[in-house]
Amino acid sequence: MHTEFDIIEKNLGKIKILKVIGELDALVAPKLKEKITKTEEDDCKNFIIDFEQLEHINSLAMGILRGKLKAVKEVGGNIKLIKLNDHIKSIFEMIGLDEIFEIYETEEEAVESFKE
Repeated sequence: MHTEFDIIEKNLGKIKILKVIGELDALVAPKLKEKITKTEEDDCKNFIIDFEQLEHINSLAMGILRGKLKAVKEVGGNIKLIKLNDHIKSIFEMIGLDEIFEIYETEEEAVESFKE
């Protein structure tokens, strides 16, 4: 594992796509929280977080994601996750986050789900 971390942002209409690269741990999870909070302040409420290049996530990061999901839902938005590798997916299943997050294989599926 490397400790590089980045978030690549892409706008797709009223949906913000955040591609997370590297490890999401105690040092970098607050950066993701800040990105979501800042985007919310800019009046964007719908997010897709792309985990295709995520190598590791820790419990603090998962707690932050859960908290942001709750906050975004309170204002009528949602956070959907895409492209979880088997390791990350098993962590989400183990602690039940797969029950509260909508998880999709592709960006297209997640985008379509916002239209329903």
